[in-house]
Amino acid sequence: MSEKVAVFLFAGPEAACRLVHSIIFARDVKAKGGEAQIVLEGAAPEWLLLLPDQGHKLHGLYRKAKEEGLIVAVCEACASQVGAVEAAVQEGLALVGDAFGHVSLVPFTEDGYRIVTL
Repeated sequence: MSEKVAVFLFAGPEAACRLVHSIIFARDVKAKGGEAQIVLEGAAPEWLLLLPDQGHKLHGLYRKAKEEGLIVAVCEACASQVGAVEAAVQEGLALVGDAFGHVSLVPFTEDGYRIVTL
């Protein structure tokens, strides 16, 4: 499979199903030989205040995505807005603000990624 998918997750903790599906979709593409990346935009960086807690019910799924290198960027402006900049740094995730403080789509599309938003 030569599929390349970049999942831009905009949903925060109010929509757990979107986080779950973002990770499932990305892991599925990777498992089938494609390339997948997840970007935390909008309210999604707020997840970083919750998911590192081993007691959180979605911690294991998050940890798998992180270990597999699927989470490639956290929106700098959005992380700042929800108070998650320090959490992103502690988690070793890249804060990106190359599009007016947000994550640019251009590097992904130039590299042949199909953009999916949730």
